[in-house]
Amino acid sequence: MQNFNFQFFDLTHLPVDVTRASTATVRFWARRQDSWILLLQEFVDLKNLQFIGTLEEQHFPVNSLVFHLTDGFYSADIPGRPREPKAAQPVPTSSYNALMKLATLDNSIQDALATQQSIREQINAILETKPPDPVPQAEDRLELAKKYLALERKNVAAVKQRKKELEESIRLRRAAIRDGRAVQEKAERDVANARDKLDSSREATATTREQIRGQKRRICSDLADIFDIRPVPDGPPLSFQICGIPLPNTTFDAATSRTTGEDELSAALGYVSSLTDHLQYYLSMPLPYPITAFGSRSSIRDDISLLTDLATRYQARGREFPLFLPRGGSTAAHFRFEYAWFLLNKDIEALCASQGLRVVDIRQTLPNLKYLLYSGGARWRGRARK
Repeated sequence: MQNFNFQFFDLTHLPVDVTRASTATVRFWARRQDSWILLLQEFVDLKNLQFIGTLEEQHFPVNSLVFHLTDGFYSADIPGRPREPKAAQPVPTSSYNALMKLATLDNSIQDALATQQSIREQINAILETKPPDPVPQAEDRLELAKKYLALERKNVAAVKQRKKELEESIRLRRAAIRDGRAVQEKAERDVANARDKLDSSREATATTREQIRGQKRRICSDLADIFDIRPVPDGPPLSFQICGIPLPNTTFDAATSRTTGEDELSAALGYVSSLTDHLQYYLSMPLPYPITAFGSRSSIRDDISLLTDLATRYQARGREFPLFLPRGGSTAAHFRFEYAWFLLNKDIEALCASQGLRVVDIRQTLPNLKYLLYSGGARWRGRARK
C-alpha cells in the first residue's frame, strides 16, 4: 500500500493559543463503502519530534507519522538525524532583556485583542437584547429626502429658465424668418422687375462699349494726326520722326551720332512722353512708370525697381529720371538718361499689351507708337470712309 499525500494547511487565522500550542491530536479517517470510520488517533507532542531530513532511504514502522514542516521532515517513531551545520557567519542573538520585552509586548497585544473581542461580544449582546430605535434612521431618511427635494426644485427652476430661453429664442427666430421671407419676397419682386429691364440694359451696355471703342479709335486717329509719326526720308530702315524731329531707335551716343543733336533728341522724347501720357487715359491703362510731360524737359519716375545705390534722404528725388540730356554730359547723367528712355519704352510696351499687340523690340520707340496708333485708329478711318 502506498503512502498518502496530504495537502498543506494554514493556521494563521486561528487564535494564538492554538498556533502556539506544543501538543496536537492527529486523527485519520478511512472511507469504507459509504461511511467513514476512525482509522488512527495519535496524541503528539511537537517537542519530541525528531528531524529526519528526507524521506529517501528511510524504513518507517507500521502506522508511523511523518510531519512535513517548513524546514524539513519530522517524526516521533524513528530516531532523528543530526542537522548539518550551515555554512554561514555567526549572527549575534538577542539578549535576555530584549526577549523579555518582546514577550511582554506580545502579551500586551494579545490582551488588547482579547479585550477587543470581549467588548465586541458585549456590544453585540446589548444590540440583540435592546430593540432598535427607528427614530435616527427616520431622521436620516428625512434629511436625505430634503436634500433630494432641494435638488429637484433646483433642477425644476433650471428647466423653467431653459424653457423661457428656448421660447424667447423661438420667438426671435420666427421674427427673423418673417423678416427674411419679406426680404426674399422683395428681392424676388426686384429680380422680376430687373428681368424686364435686363435686355434693354444689356443692349445699352453693348452700345456704350461700342461707342467707347469708337471714341478710343477716333482719339487714336486724332493723336496720330496731331503727333505725326512718319519715316525719315532717305533714312535707315525703321527710322521714324515725330512732328518732323527724328528719333533713333537705339541709345544715344553724342560722339558717334551726327544726325540728331541733343536738343532735337530731348524735344522728340518730349513729344513721345506727351503722347504716351495721353494714351494711358484714353486707353484706360495706367502706366507702370509715371511720366511728367514737360516738353523737352520731361521726366519719368521708377517706383517699382529696388534701387540699392540711393541714399535714404535722396531716394525720393533719385527715382526721377530725365528724358533729356543734361548739360555737361557726365557718365552718371548719361546713364540716368538711358535708363529713363528704357522706362519710356516699357510704358509703350505696356500700352501695346493692353490692346493685344505684341512688341518685337522695345527699343524701337516710334515704330511701336506708330503701330499702336495705327491699330487703334484703323477701324475709325474705315468707318469714316464709309
